[in-house]
Amino acid sequence: MTWTGGHFHLRPLAQMTQPPSNFRASPLQSPIFTAKDLFQSRYQGASAVLVAGSVVRGEASSYSDLDLVVLFPNVRAAYRESFTHMGWPVEAFIHDLETLRYFMYRVDQPQGSATLCEMVKEGLEVPGECAPTREAKLLAADVLKQGPPELSFEDIEDRRYHISELVDDLRDPRSRHELNAAAARVYGELADFYCRSRGGWTSEGKGLLKRMRTLDPVMARKFSEAFEQLFQQSETGAVIRMAEEMLAPYGGFLFDAYRREVPPNWRAK
Repeated sequence: MTWTGGHFHLRPLAQMTQPPSNFRASPLQSPIFTAKDLFQSRYQGASAVLVAGSVVRGEASSYSDLDLVVLFPNVRAAYRESFTHMGWPVEAFIHDLETLRYFMYRVDQPQGSATLCEMVKEGLEVPGECAPTREAKLLAADVLKQGPPELSFEDIEDRRYHISELVDDLRDPRSRHELNAAAARVYGELADFYCRSRGGWTSEGKGLLKRMRTLDPVMARKFSEAFEQLFQQSETGAVIRMAEEMLAPYGGFLFDAYRREVPPNWRAK
C-alpha cells in the first residue's frame, strides 16, 4: 500500500500473477479524503466520522473495504450500510452516543465481541477530534478494559457437547465434501471456545486466529498447522488431538449425561 500524488494505491497480493478482471488497479483517493467527502455530502449533520479497520492498521489488501463509524447527535435508530464511494467499498456503522453505548455494553460485550469498540478506539477522527468522539473513545476503552463476561458452566457444557459432535464427524467422514464441511465448522467453534474459555475476546472468520495469537501464539501456530494438514491432506489426527487438548481442562469431550431442558411454555396447540 503506497501513497502517490495524493492518491492511495493498493498493491496486488504477492501470489497473484495476473489480477482478476474485477481487480481494483486504478488509484483510489486516500481513506481520510474519502471520509471527509462523505462527512460533507452523505453524512451532513454528523458530529464526526471515525475511519477504522485494516486501512488504519496498515494491513489493507487489494480488496479491503473502508470501515467507518459515523456519529450523529441523534439518530432514530442505529444502522449499517454498504456502498461504493470514490472507488472504495464502504462499510458504515451509523450511531449516536446512546445507540453506541447500547451496542457496546448490551450486544457486543455479552457476546464476547470487541470489533465495534476497537473500531472506535483506533478510529481516526474526521474532520477532527470533538466532544462526541472523545466520549465514544472513553466508552470503548471502558468496555475493552472490562473484557468479555466469563462463560457460565452451562455455556461451557453446551460448547463441549457441540464441539464433541462436530469432532465425531471428522473421525470417519463418508466423503471429502463432508470432511471439509465438518472441518470448517470445527475451526470456528473450537477457536471461539478457546478464546472465550480463557477470558479473551472472540471474532469471526479470519479474525479468530488473530484473537488466538493475542492469547497464546504457540497454540495459535499449532491450531493453524493442524488445520492446514486437514484441509490440504485430509489428515484429521492433529485437529482431533488439539480439540481434546483444548477441552481437557473443562472435562474433555462430552456426550453421556448431557441434558438441556427448554422452557415449559415452549408449546403450541
